[in-house]
Amino acid sequence: MTLSTCSSVALRAMLAASLMLPAGAMAQDNPGWHGTAYEGAATLFYGTPQSDHAELSFSCEAGSSTATFVSAFAPILTVDRVEVVVTLEAGDISLPIMTKDIVLELDNQSLLEGKVALDGRLIDLLGSEGMLSVFVEDGSEEYPLEGAMEAAAALLETCGQDADIAAIEICKFDAWAHGGSPNALVIRDGPSADAAAIADMPGPYEGYNDLSYPTVSVTGSSNGWFRIDEVTTDRYADRDLIVAFTGEGWVQGKALALYVESGLRASPSYDAVTSQFDAGTDSFLTVDRLYNCRGDWVEIGGTYAGKRVRGWSSDICESQITTCP
Repeated sequence: MTLSTCSSVALRAMLAASLMLPAGAMAQDNPGWHGTAYEGAATLFYGTPQSDHAELSFSCEAGSSTATFVSAFAPILTVDRVEVVVTLEAGDISLPIMTKDIVLELDNQSLLEGKVALDGRLIDLLGSEGMLSVFVEDGSEEYPLEGAMEAAAALLETCGQDADIAAIEICKFDAWAHGGSPNALVIRDGPSADAAAIADMPGPYEGYNDLSYPTVSVTGSSNGWFRIDEVTTDRYADRDLIVAFTGEGWVQGKALALYVESGLRASPSYDAVTSQFDAGTDSFLTVDRLYNCRGDWVEIGGTYAGKRVRGWSSDICESQITTCP
């Protein structure tokens, strides 16, 4: 079965089949998070693509504000159509989902199915670090969250009646706030110059043997704006790390910069043509703004050999005092 043609019924069958796989087979499959869009719908699932192994899934139709959540982790004692609360937890985020215990006729397997809102809370949950804990009334299971936020892009782009949520590209990287106009350094509560100001970005400061800039943790982008969840200043030698901002905010891409270690590409793909410049030459790319992000990729603008360039790279870093890895 290919996941690009999964219907709700097919997804249930796939999850049921995964319950019958021995633990050793699951370990060899090396499951992870995967997302796909197809025929006006989208799916995010934890499992192995192009196989019958899936353990969790979120699926939705275009324009919907909710997703159908399905879990193969069901109560030990199953009763068809009985309501069961499933709680998803990661970091300090807890998301309860009311589900029904669906007993399939095929081999009497049991799944939990319910609805969950496609909102910022779900996005923050999937973008958390560490493990996703799934609690059912008589037990729990854990799944690594690495790659979940990137894989969720297809789901969030396809579904969601909230235009602001649907338009957010999911990513995670660090940059620095290099300056620009005072207005560009304002942290706002949405991706717009008309959104309310909630904080000011710290300015440059004396760091380790040179001028340093605040480090910004980026979690997404929308229309040239970047969603952030933390801003820090670090004097390095004094080990004086100061958290200047924490929470959710938005800053303009023209306020951010980072280092690029290899040539830019025409699109966010390793198969795309490398353009604009090649690493290792005598000229260097000076990055002065960011345009977009997607997963591990960032769309970058800057100057190379006296000319304006723009393109995508996943070979980036923020380090201001040492060479990048």
